[in-house]
Amino acid sequence: MTPLNRAALAALLLFAGCRKAGPPAATASVGDLTIDRGFAFEPITAASGAAYFRIRNNGTIPDTVLEVSSSAAQSASFHGSSMAHLDVVEIPAGGEVELKPGATHLMLTNFSAPPKVGDSLSVTLKFARAGSMTLQLPVRRYGQ
Repeated sequence: MTPLNRAALAALLLFAGCRKAGPPAATASVGDLTIDRGFAFEPITAASGAAYFRIRNNGTIPDTVLEVSSSAAQSASFHGSSMAHLDVVEIPAGGEVELKPGATHLMLTNFSAPPKVGDSLSVTLKFARAGSMTLQLPVRRYGQ
């Protein structure tokens, strides 16, 4: 390796090590399902807040989220982009469902104590095939 190539490689490694890390996000897996990009925004009031994540089905059989709950909120439910309540969320075989701002999301209402930036919000999902899993969603400042 020439001195110029060594210097370029060293600069590249130094630059890569100095990049700012992205905002915190939860990841988890159960059965054929992988959840990533999980987070919640700090709610403005104790009345309601929202959480977001992506569920990937790496299997050959569809799965369905049957129930969702959170020990931090009196109620947790999925809502579509029109704010209509969704009874279940289906995850197609080999596909994914992404909950994101302005689209399908997890609505949490009546917090016992609203979570603050830096807290973790516990959410439990019950799937028809994969079983149950609990996520610890990092709470971010709105818009982060």
